[in-house]
Amino acid sequence: MAGVWSWARGCACALAFMGCGREAIVEAGACEDLAPGDLVITEVHANPDGSDGDGEYIELFNATGASLNLDGLTLATSRADGASPKSHRLVGVSVDGQGYFVVGNAPVGSIPAHLGYSYGGALGNLRNSDAVLSVRCGDMLIDQVRYERTVDGRALELDGRLVPDHELNDDANNWCATPEGVDEFSTGNFGTPGASNSPCEVVRVEGLCLEGGSGRAIRTPGPGGVRITEWMANPEGADADFEWLEAWFDAEADLNGFQLGPAPDALKAVIDQEECFPVGAGARVVFGASPAAAPRVDAELRFSLGNSGPRAIIAGVDGVVLDRVDYDGTVEGVAWQVDPNDEVCLALPEDEYLEGNFGTPGDANPGCPPVLGPGMCFDEGTPRDIVSPGGGDATIAEWMANPSAVGNREGEWVEVRFDAAVDLNGLVLSDLTSSTTTVAGEDCLRIKAGTHVVFARNANPEENGGIEGVDAELSLSLNNSDETITLSIDGQVLDSVTYARSKAGVATQVDATGNVCDAVRTYGDGDFGTPGSANPWCF
Repeated sequence: MAGVWSWARGCACALAFMGCGREAIVEAGACEDLAPGDLVITEVHANPDGSDGDGEYIELFNATGASLNLDGLTLATSRADGASPKSHRLVGVSVDGQGYFVVGNAPVGSIPAHLGYSYGGALGNLRNSDAVLSVRCGDMLIDQVRYERTVDGRALELDGRLVPDHELNDDANNWCATPEGVDEFSTGNFGTPGASNSPCEVVRVEGLCLEGGSGRAIRTPGPGGVRITEWMANPEGADADFEWLEAWFDAEADLNGFQLGPAPDALKAVIDQEECFPVGAGARVVFGASPAAAPRVDAELRFSLGNSGPRAIIAGVDGVVLDRVDYDGTVEGVAWQVDPNDEVCLALPEDEYLEGNFGTPGDANPGCPPVLGPGMCFDEGTPRDIVSPGGGDATIAEWMANPSAVGNREGEWVEVRFDAAVDLNGLVLSDLTSSTTTVAGEDCLRIKAGTHVVFARNANPEENGGIEGVDAELSLSLNNSDETITLSIDGQVLDSVTYARSKAGVATQVDATGNVCDAVRTYGDGDFGTPGSANPWCF
């Protein structure tokens, strides 16, 4: 009540208003500077312990930032139906900005310390139930409250978690009897006259949270305002300790009322507290099964993520779905991520956040690696369709089935000539035993037209008989006689050669006209053939 001057305290004849120059004290139209809501009724003690005739009070709060002159303001009380009205006009009082002003029915000669003004018997005894209190300036209603019942010895208080407001105090749910734990202000009487009100411990105000001890509206994310961006459903370690998920908020919001769950009908609030839990615009919030789940855990994850089969994670408010992600199965220790382009992929192996666990909880997710579809390869990191050879584009031009400079396991090889620019990806070499060599790889293995590609059992020139520049592995073993070698792709035969015998240390070659003969030029360690080069003419 600092800064409040009470005419009733300064004049012993406050009740009679005689000889104190009342008209001189009250400025004409002083309260007309007030607007509805400038004063808020915040506390009523209508049912004091003992006789109601003494100890009653009404608390008013100056909701503005400036001092208010209350001269001429009228306090009124009546039954809820308007019957039995009584009123009193305040004289010679003011209240500081954001200050409390307490008026009561105490005798003028013995006003207690918690009162700033006495209206004497002008309002009679305040009703214990079914009552209306109002504050007016002339015909203008500044504030009004109704109450249905009171508790003996305990004041009715506007919930101290709320910022005093003339609309909030219209709701009976925002009021409570002074709770347990509050000190007496007089024997047998509990309340907070002239001070911040007690928080109501039983009634939770829907749509509000506490910030700095006062209530404010919860900032709820709207559709598109939150995205589930990462989740670890199958961690290395106990799921009950190390599961987590990450959500991104595009604007300032509160986690109060925010829900997560595995299905729209199984959403659970992520926090259970009255204090506001704000998150900033662009924040990534990590919800963990325990504080050890990630390097930073912001709030508790209150449901278990599934490891196998089709699964979903839902984010919502009041049962309304704001975002949903679906996944099918997991890899132990690897989180699922949503990248900036809304692609979903597993975390990268370089992003280890705990031993054996990979992901980026609380940090921006990297872009997902490009995904190869069927029949595609990476061309300098960009997926494209594989250019496969067709009929007449590839010819088996030479083969060494029986090397002598080195053993068969090290020295066998097959050469294929390509007459078109193609990719080697997916090419298959096979023999009569159904053994196969398949050219595999995610990168496009592009070759130019006229290239001679060597498939060898061993790529090391020091071990394979001196063949330099081996292009691909030959995993099948060639027979020395009665053998067929077939080149194909996707089940389509591109070329096939059959031979009845082979000479030791001599490759068999096919010249440009299709004639077959023994090789006549030496390579490497002394065997005959031209691996990787054009074949000479057969004579």
